[in-house]
Amino acid sequence: MDRPYRVTVENDPDPLDLAFLEERMAEAAVAAAGVGDEQEFAVLIRADDRIIAGASGTIWGGGCQLHVVWVDEGLRRRGLARSLMAEVESEALRRGCRLVMGLTYDVLTGDYYDRLGYRTVGVIDDYPAGTSTKWYCKELHAAPAMPGLQSSDD
Repeated sequence: MDRPYRVTVENDPDPLDLAFLEERMAEAAVAAAGVGDEQEFAVLIRADDRIIAGASGTIWGGGCQLHVVWVDEGLRRRGLARSLMAEVESEALRRGCRLVMGLTYDVLTGDYYDRLGYRTVGVIDDYPAGTSTKWYCKELHAAPAMPGLQSSDD
């Protein structure tokens, strides 16, 4: 028996509905690739229990997908974003990732990711209007051991 399906457009969707869709997509990707579950993480900078800067992403399939990097507008240009990215890369390496990747809008970041050693792997020009959208990626490499030093695992 055919079920009646209804298609709706919701201008203010329930955040739980959006989370449901993201979870189903993640489950499908994990099942298709067979490389284990996604692991979400966040790097937060707080002042007086208030988040003043942060980054979030997911670890999956040997890579780290960066979702958000944000610094409070009044605290920008003080190195907080650079500190966040250093922590993201360290955490990605710690969790066995070989790369960090993400998407950004030039209107927000300009050449920021280029200065951090990321390379552009895709571009949509004139979106949003008057600027561009970029996908970027950085291969991660573990720091070489210092000669004469032993790790704590030895």
